Amino acid sequence: MKEQQLLQWYETHAKPFFETYSKDRIAGFENDYERLKKLLAMPDSITVCFLGNSGIGKSTLLNALAAGKEQVLPAGGIGPLTAQATKVFYSEIPTFKVTYQPRKHLWNVAFALESRLTHQQKSKAKQNTTLTKEPTVDEPSDFQHELNDDERQDLLERATITAESSSSDGPTHDPIEGFIKQAKQIVTGNQFSDKPLAYLVDALRVACDGKLRWHSTLDTDDQKRIDRVKEVIKPSRTNRSHEKCQGDDKKEFMDDLKAHAAGFLSPLIEEIHVGWPSDVLKAGVTLVDLPGVGIANDTYRTVTSRYVGEEARAVIVVVDRAGPTESTIELLRTSGYWDRLVGATDDPESDPCSMLITVTKVDDVAAEEWRNTVEDSDGKRPKKREVFANLVEEFRPRMLSQIKEQLSKIGTSDNETVRRAREQARENILDSLQIHPVSAPEYRKILIDDDEDKAFLPDLEQTGIPTLQASLKDLSEGERQNLRRRIDEVSKRLSDNLLNELSIIEAQWKERTRAAEEAEKLADALEQFMGPKQKEYDLRVGGFREFLEETVQASIRELVLEARGVAETEVNSYLYDLQWAHWATLRAAVRRGGTFYGSRTISLPDDIANYFQEPMAAVWGQKLLKGIRKRTKDLSSDIAEMVQEICEWAIENGGAQINKTLLENQQTRISNQADQMNQVGKEAVDELRALVKQKLREAIRKPIENACQKFVADGNDIGPGVKTRILHLFNALARQATDAAKEPAIEILQSNYKVVREEIQTTFSQWGEPLLDTANLIVERHEERMKRSDAQRRSKVLADIEAVLAQCPICEPSAEAV
Repeated sequence: MKEQQLLQWYETHAKPFFETYSKDRIAGFENDYERLKKLLAMPDSITVCFLGNSGIGKSTLLNALAAGKEQVLPAGGIGPLTAQATKVFYSEIPTFKVTYQPRKHLWNVAFALESRLTHQQKSKAKQNTTLTKEPTVDEPSDFQHELNDDERQDLLERATITAESSSSDGPTHDPIEGFIKQAKQIVTGNQFSDKPLAYLVDALRVACDGKLRWHSTLDTDDQKRIDRVKEVIKPSRTNRSHEKCQGDDKKEFMDDLKAHAAGFLSPLIEEIHVGWPSDVLKAGVTLVDLPGVGIANDTYRTVTSRYVGEEARAVIVVVDRAGPTESTIELLRTSGYWDRLVGATDDPESDPCSMLITVTKVDDVAAEEWRNTVEDSDGKRPKKREVFANLVEEFRPRMLSQIKEQLSKIGTSDNETVRRAREQARENILDSLQIHPVSAPEYRKILIDDDEDKAFLPDLEQTGIPTLQASLKDLSEGERQNLRRRIDEVSKRLSDNLLNELSIIEAQWKERTRAAEEAEKLADALEQFMGPKQKEYDLRVGGFREFLEETVQASIRELVLEARGVAETEVNSYLYDLQWAHWATLRAAVRRGGTFYGSRTISLPDDIANYFQEPMAAVWGQKLLKGIRKRTKDLSSDIAEMVQEICEWAIENGGAQINKTLLENQQTRISNQADQMNQVGKEAVDELRALVKQKLREAIRKPIENACQKFVADGNDIGPGVKTRILHLFNALARQATDAAKEPAIEILQSNYKVVREEIQTTFSQWGEPLLDTANLIVERHEERMKRSDAQRRSKVLADIEAVLAQCPICEPSAEAV
């Protein structure tokens, strides 16, 4: 069916006709008309996001999937420098577009580094009072004038926390390690260069139009990079974007792309979109390389929640030989993936998002194990490719077992609804889970075919990359078919409704007026049969309206209280685990909301919001959203069944004077209206789910931020006993935060539910009075009979119907009527 032609026919021919002869039916047509337009405007591609810790090989894998032997994305150790999400989509001609960070971003890096350098000089001065050539350490940094008080305080705090004091348990983390690596990348093009901190600070001072302060002499190559950086961040720059397409000079294009995606400019990129010609992208797959967990916590949360929580149709969780661990589950939580699945357990099809686990660096493991193998009794040892193949077979069941074990750790709750929702979320993950051990480096080596760097695997298939590419294509094709199915369903319903309504009107105007005596006799019998049906209809409609207007509103408060109880327990457990952190880490968490705890990132507002929102989504979905959809569907089905019973009675008792075709058309009309009502209810619930999730997070964050700000404002974050005071704050924070979020959560749920209620009620009102309408088709009212007895008017209506049908793109050319 040609949907655009159908829409055009409706706009120019069908709608004007119904505005003249059946205006009360237009609202129902408009509903599907707008829905079809919306579906046709939807992209037929899917977004696939890569999740994993920094340095795990996400970007290398994405390069192999999208660009084969080319390296078009940050890879090879850039790691936490890539704070931006890199989106790769299909383009016949290679192209890229970047948006640079605001100038202030580089000033943040420079201020943090200079603060660390000043802190180090002060520490030295305490140990050695001998005069040195270094500048006065109390001299204010030039960079601080670009920053507000909170930003300066935050960066100063990071600069004075050493790696040794950042955690007392587990791996340590230097709070400005990322800044140092960014500076090395920007200045030297290598985040692992050995340039001293003073050199880096002086180079950044020059880049920010400042003067040398630490007596450095910049290398010629570094000076060239600094000059380019100055152009990128200059204050007069109004357009922060840079776009380029590949022309005749491929090398120039690739060099510029590399500089932005993986080179010295990469830390200055806010967003990068790369268009590339490849089969997997052409199949409708858009790949998004998300920042690793090692980057600044606020950036990670913002970027990943937008893509994983809203846009992704699938996520690829990238792990190494260790497989899915506790940190993997933490990643699923902080990215918003777990919340998304739990929130849709009442209707998984409403927000599907599959998971694929890829095991990277299998080639490294194979090489290591191969080196450790010994010859057998015949003096033979296995080939490296055989070791690789054996590992692939071993990894699949082990990874499946590990992810099952890790997922099972989520879900312990005394609340039956929350526990059941989490169980369902786990089942949904495992039902569609795919595990792909791969070797992106070997895949690239095979494609390049360089004698100096030969691959040990014999063919592309053995690398696992083609299989993963095929899986992504299948996902895209499945999504495309699903969209096609939805378009077909709505298009067919709209066209059927339009043609059916034209047929009903035509039959009414063609039908000969039956004798008044016969009509009255039939009307009396129909009225006796209709009496109980109408009472039943009124009761069911009244119950449905009461459910929408009163029952749901009352339930919302109860549901929020139920979820708050679960959240308080889980927030308490989360905060309890933090008590072992170093006092400086805890203070940083309170002062600025987010910090590092060893290799783990913590953010009080975001983490507590997650622990509140997830049980809220479970309770809300299972106990309310599911009920709204079911009650809407049940009422629609009940009405359609009652209309069918009335039509069957009429055919059985009305004799030859009953127009069976007309009543069949009426049943089709009501059945289609029931389908439309079900879809409206489902879509309204889905929209409500998304809106509430977005607004609820901010409502929960606010009381947490307020409590922490008050703690700092009262001076409790300084002086002896600071850790004890913070732990006391934590003891109260679980109840205070969840209790403070209670009323805003209720208000958000009720106000947004009101929109859904009105949408469902409006759609239902478009039905009119289906039972009475059916009765009127069986026995026309006197005024209707008199109106249609006008032969001249009858001719005009029938001629207009014929003219509308003549333009119909879905009718046979010779058809005069349906």
